[in-house]
Amino acid sequence: MSLIEIPGGKDKRNMKKLLMILPLLGVVIFGCQPEQVITQLEVGRGKLYAGLSLEAVQHLERAVQEEQNKVEPRALLILAYSNAISTGAARTHNVETRYQSERARGVSELGEYEMKRILHILGERHRVQKDAIQVLIDKGAPAVPFVLEDLVKNRYRNVHSDFVQILMGIGSPAIKDILEAAGDSKTPAPVKIQLVRIVGDIGDASAAAGLEALQNATTDEGLKMEINTALYHLGNEESEDRIVAGLGDDNPVVRRAAAKSMMYLKEHPTDKLIAALDDSDDTVRMDIALALRKYPDAGAVTGLLAILTNGSSLHTKQAAIDTLNHYAENGYADGLAGRLIVLLTDPEVIDHEDRLRIVQLLKKPALVKQIEEADQYDNLPHKLDLFFRETETNDMVKDALNELLLVLN
Repeated sequence: MSLIEIPGGKDKRNMKKLLMILPLLGVVIFGCQPEQVITQLEVGRGKLYAGLSLEAVQHLERAVQEEQNKVEPRALLILAYSNAISTGAARTHNVETRYQSERARGVSELGEYEMKRILHILGERHRVQKDAIQVLIDKGAPAVPFVLEDLVKNRYRNVHSDFVQILMGIGSPAIKDILEAAGDSKTPAPVKIQLVRIVGDIGDASAAAGLEALQNATTDEGLKMEINTALYHLGNEESEDRIVAGLGDDNPVVRRAAAKSMMYLKEHPTDKLIAALDDSDDTVRMDIALALRKYPDAGAVTGLLAILTNGSSLHTKQAAIDTLNHYAENGYADGLAGRLIVLLTDPEVIDHEDRLRIVQLLKKPALVKQIEEADQYDNLPHKLDLFFRETETNDMVKDALNELLLVLN
């Protein structure tokens, strides 16, 4: 009896066999894939950035031994030691002495690439920010060229204030490199001004000769004025007359440098400060408003009030508000509350944010007291209530006014 072959039967049987084999092949192929190895460096980095510095040390110490490229593990290990010390974790676990010793050795051995790596980490803004700053400060003069390079080339802009802190922390040993960078033609003018300010703030009188040499070599009038300020910081009181004269200069950069210096002068030219509140440059107005808080004068109130509605920046308006409140608190601005209410109800003050700031100033205790103690004939609370009910349309301003009126009632 012969077997009858079903058409297509052999192909179906082969297909079934193939379908059974494919899953097995998948298992074999998957099983042959190499396992992904997580390195000690990766684990240590993750632990450090998570704030687990003690655990990070353990992994990073092994990473320094295992990694062919030692730059990152060495940089991270110093930061791990530093963080464990600064947070107190090392003391709690009785390893502080060892970590301090290892950190000191690591800092002394920091090379160019490790320092650049720490600067990069600083730019990423991790939990170890303060520790990275302190490591570079402790490294001292060898770290200065790399910090200056990043400043000049405008790298990591969000941490430029940290760079200034590092240079200030290093102090006198940084001055030579800072002055060289300030005199370099490749350094942008705003950075030169910043560097001269740092030298002045460091306060080492030995920098005076270098500053004077830089002043003689530059044609930038703004930089020259900034050098006058730095020299004044270092005890050269002859610079004072040049600084005061700078308030009236045609060059706004010169006026900015002069205005910023007003906070530090022993003799403050009040009449010139008050006049400068009307300067066309917003930065000048801001620094003058700050200076007039330190050197109060009742004659400045009109100019400070004008800043509240004259299109100045938010920072300048806030400086004026803080100074006016200081005047009210210390008796330099009698009748200020009434003048503020006149300004608030002026139809020409069309920006509701300006009106809101005026109301917020009126809510300060010293101004509330002025409103309550004002002559009944002035009837200041009634004027505020009338403005609230009949004129003001902005909800934020109305809410602030309502809060003020509740306090007055």
